[in-house]
Amino acid sequence: MKHNLIALAVAAALVAPIAANAAPKVYGQINLSAESYQKDVDGSVGDQEYTRMQSNASRFGVKGEDELTATLSAIYAIEWQVNSDGEGADLGQRNRFVGIKHQELGTVKMGKYDTYLKLAQGKIDLFNDFAADMEFTIAGENRVNNVLGYESPKFANTQFNVMSQTQDTAAAAKNGSSISIVHHNEEMGLYLALASDMNIEGKTSLFGTTRESDTMRLVVSYNVADLTLNCLYSTSENITGKDAETAYLLGAAYKLSDIVLKAQYSIAEADDTATIGATGSVEKAQMTIGADYNFTSKTRAFAWYTTKEDTKKAAVNNIDETILALGVEHKF
Repeated sequence: MKHNLIALAVAAALVAPIAANAAPKVYGQINLSAESYQKDVDGSVGDQEYTRMQSNASRFGVKGEDELTATLSAIYAIEWQVNSDGEGADLGQRNRFVGIKHQELGTVKMGKYDTYLKLAQGKIDLFNDFAADMEFTIAGENRVNNVLGYESPKFANTQFNVMSQTQDTAAAAKNGSSISIVHHNEEMGLYLALASDMNIEGKTSLFGTTRESDTMRLVVSYNVADLTLNCLYSTSENITGKDAETAYLLGAAYKLSDIVLKAQYSIAEADDTATIGATGSVEKAQMTIGADYNFTSKTRAFAWYTTKEDTKKAAVNNIDETILALGVEHKF
C-alpha cells in the first residue's frame, strides 16, 4: 500500500508541471460556398453574371495559455487565413499576439489583432465573413498592426478595453487608439457595447478604400427565447473632421430546432457629398436573408441571398449586385 502511495505521489509531481504548461491548441475552420453572382452597372458595359466558388475567411491557428504563477499566465495566438477554394495566395495574416494575463487585474497583450471597435460588434453580424458581411456598409472593420492592448476583468458583466498603436516610422500615420466598454448579461440575453477608434488607418464604406479615421459604434443585441434582435449605429469621419458617413444596421435571427432563420439590413449615407468624386458613393445599402442548418456545434450548411445597392454621385455609375450562396462550414 505504501509503495502504491509513493508511486502516485511521484506521478503527481511529474504531471503537475505538464498541466501548468498545457499543450498549444490547433484550431480552425473551412468555409466554402458556391455562389451565383450578378452585377448591373447603370450606363456602363460593366455588367457581369457568373457562378463562383468562394472561400469565406477559412483559417487555422495555434493558441494557448501557460501558467507562470498562481495568478499569472502567458497567453499567445497566431492565426492564418487560407484560400480553401484554391484561388490566390495562402497564409494571409490574421490575429497574432502574446501577452500576460492576471486573474484579478486583467490582460495585457501586444501584436496584431482586431481593434476593440471591431470586436465590439460581438455576434450581431449574422453574415460575418461572407460577401454579405456588414463591412459593405459599416466602417471600422479593421485588424491593425503594432498594437498594445489592455482588457480588464469583468465586473458586473462589464468589461473595459483599450488599445494603442505605435507609429513605427516617422513617415507613418500617427499613433492610433481604440477603446470599448462592453456589457454582456447572458442571463438577461442583453449585449451592449460602445466603442471608438481614433486616428486608425482602415476601411471606410463610402470614401475610398482606406484612410485615417475617427469612428464610433453603438451596438445593442437582445435575446428572448429563440429570437435575437440586433441593431448598430455607426459614424466615421476623416481625422480632419470631414467626409463623414453615418450607418445603421438592423437584424433578426430565429431558431427552430437545428435551423436558424436570419435577416439583416444595413445602410450607410454620406453626411456631406461635396467632396465625393463622380464615381464616389453617396449611399450604400444591403439586404440579406438566409438560413443555417446545424448538423452539430462544429458543422453547418447554409444558404443566403443578398442584394447590394451602391448609389454614386453621378447616377449613371450606380451599381446593383445580387448574390445567392449555398455552402458548408466545418470547425476543428
